[in-house]
Amino acid sequence: MKTILQLFVIILFFSANVFSQSPLGCWRVVSAGTNFSLGIKMDGTMWGWGLNSNQLGLGFSGNQNLPIQIGTANDWATVSAGTNHSLAVKTNGTLWSWGDGQFGQLGNGLFSSATWTLIQVGTANDWLTVSAGNRFSLAIKTTGTLWSWGLNSFGQLGQGNLTNLNLPSQVGTANNWLKIDAGNKHSLAIDNTGFIYGWGDNSFGQFGNGTNTSSLLPILISSSNNWSKVSAGFDHSMALNSSGILYTFGNNTNGQLCDGTNTASNTMIPISFNLAGTVTQYIAISAGDNFSLAIKNDNTVWSGGLNSQGELGLGNNTSVNQLNQVGTSNTWFLISAGDAHSLAMDNSTALWSTGRGLEGELGISSIINYNLLQSVSCPTSALGTNEIITNNIKANVYPNPTSGSIHIDFTVINTSDVTIRLTNIQGQLISESLLENVIGIQTESLNLGNQLSGIYFLIITNKKDSYTVKIIKE
Repeated sequence: MKTILQLFVIILFFSANVFSQSPLGCWRVVSAGTNFSLGIKMDGTMWGWGLNSNQLGLGFSGNQNLPIQIGTANDWATVSAGTNHSLAVKTNGTLWSWGDGQFGQLGNGLFSSATWTLIQVGTANDWLTVSAGNRFSLAIKTTGTLWSWGLNSFGQLGQGNLTNLNLPSQVGTANNWLKIDAGNKHSLAIDNTGFIYGWGDNSFGQFGNGTNTSSLLPILISSSNNWSKVSAGFDHSMALNSSGILYTFGNNTNGQLCDGTNTASNTMIPISFNLAGTVTQYIAISAGDNFSLAIKNDNTVWSGGLNSQGELGLGNNTSVNQLNQVGTSNTWFLISAGDAHSLAMDNSTALWSTGRGLEGELGISSIINYNLLQSVSCPTSALGTNEIITNNIKANVYPNPTSGSIHIDFTVINTSDVTIRLTNIQGQLISESLLENVIGIQTESLNLGNQLSGIYFLIITNKKDSYTVKIIKE
């Protein structure tokens, strides 16, 4: 439901000892929650805006209508905004939480708690990705294991019971989980063999398995094993297969399934085929509370469902039960649907927002609703003195795009350990290598020949620096 959008730009320019970024945009990761938004800039700093009872992690309450920096750290990797709590992972693999913890969703060992500042969840440093739902949390470790904690009234934790948890607890014993998304009362996941699973509430058919039977444990919901993306909304779901075919299932009261009706479905509806049989392929999806967002493979963005607050970005407040194109631009890369507002990022890493803005969740200084996309400016970062990038690494990556191997030439100015990670566009780790006590000119190679075509990220880190390069595999 509170999906994360991530985009990294090629960092190949280290001239004049200054980290270079596009003047058109500055965002790398963004997540739309319930009336608030969180984001990570290209420099690794984290920002929040919108409703702020405690969910922005600023150390104080009060809504914010412009992005405001959360702390001074510049080593944030990913973030997820839930209903009233937030989760984030640093580049060192540590997990952090903040906001409301009434049902244990902060993972700090407490119930009926809340924190206005960021707290580390345990001491583990092998967390990979997170998803904050409605008062519960999901996470995957680098080991491929799945973990959950928080509210469990419908079995959304997948633990086989209805017991709330205030500490991360492993879901089953499998270690091949790749993707997760926490919704309102249900959860979806994909394993590394391409199978899709669901658990929790299924009263509207949001598993898409042909039943309305809920489950306390992850169950296989499709016999196909070619799934690539999932997104859990309030009580509907979206899924993409590896061919780019879009499916929707679950509640449809507001047309959020985008199939031209307002009838719920407990089976997966293929949205990609029109009456003439023409196939439309998609590359990104995000299910909001009662609406849906999608990006086609021509980089146009589309929306459908409830539109009472302009969250569809169509220039009106009329709900629709089919996908409609948002504007005319064909430069969109990623999207995130919240409660009643939407975020979208274009290929310049510029951020845009539409929908409810009464709490400042659009990040555009005003506190009114908009039904057309509005530009979110790039704020100036303040870095802690012990966290300023020291330009200790200079790097060049080539060829890019590549059809096979890439070469990495980098110079380490001061002796340090250097880690080289390759991830896919969802942030899942593909490979990792550690170079110990290196200094001077270094040359490494990575073979992407066995990887599918698409976007990958190469992350080079040492104790103080973290540089990310977007790699295009042809």
